[in-house]
Amino acid sequence: MHSLIAAALIGVLAAATPMPAPTPTAPSLPLIYHSVSRPLCSSLQDRIKPALGMMIENDQTIAKSKPYFQDYIQRSMDGSNAGQDMAVMHLESLVTPLVKNTLAVQKLLEDPAVFPAVARSADDRRLIDIKVKMLKALAAQEAALDIINGFVTTQQLGEMQHEGFGFISAITGSGNPNQSSQGITDLIGPTPNPMHPQVFDDFALQAGLAPNQYEIDPTTIPGLALGYNPISKLKDGITWTQDIGKKEAVPLVKSILAAATSCGYQPSAPPSSPSPNP
Repeated sequence: MHSLIAAALIGVLAAATPMPAPTPTAPSLPLIYHSVSRPLCSSLQDRIKPALGMMIENDQTIAKSKPYFQDYIQRSMDGSNAGQDMAVMHLESLVTPLVKNTLAVQKLLEDPAVFPAVARSADDRRLIDIKVKMLKALAAQEAALDIINGFVTTQQLGEMQHEGFGFISAITGSGNPNQSSQGITDLIGPTPNPMHPQVFDDFALQAGLAPNQYEIDPTTIPGLALGYNPISKLKDGITWTQDIGKKEAVPLVKSILAAATSCGYQPSAPPSSPSPNP
């Protein structure tokens, strides 16, 4: 999802809000007027518009991760452990808002009262089509979240293992580093692979949501094969997910514009350029 495109779509949805019928002047008899909104039009306002807003926030949050990854790389080259820890802390601060927004978007899109499982009308088909396209764009954001959260978790557990060596040695009375390493691993488990797939699934299951059926396995992202990778590859993986999101945004824009138009939105004509003076 491209932030600028999504922001423009929110403006479109605002402009597509149905207007109440005008009250006639001097009626001969009292009349009752009703403002009727189709489910499609109300869903654009109540579900799709807030979902797009949260996906815009996700775009902006994900974009912040690349400078933090670069900062980690630079601090590693400088040999600054404190600098590396600070970069990890910055990346960790991105995880919670991404998880919160992504779960909220998925919850909005998975409401069967709004998005029917079977299309019974043209409006139903439009809603289902928009839902599918939004889930595909959301899947790219989930993949970026998997990369960020996987890296943060790996670094934090690695630090716990390193700090636990001395603790286990003190308990066992052994100076054997291998024995210390095994002891802390038994306590907290092995350091996970940062590219372990379906990291976001755990968050979804805890929230009572099914995993996004269009999710992207991080291990299939170019350059992110199984195993431990240079941090620059993780940054490249974020770029790849952003590119996929932009591609998914193109058909989504067309679908939402078509739905908004059917709800009364009239796209404004581009301003004509002034004619040159003779």
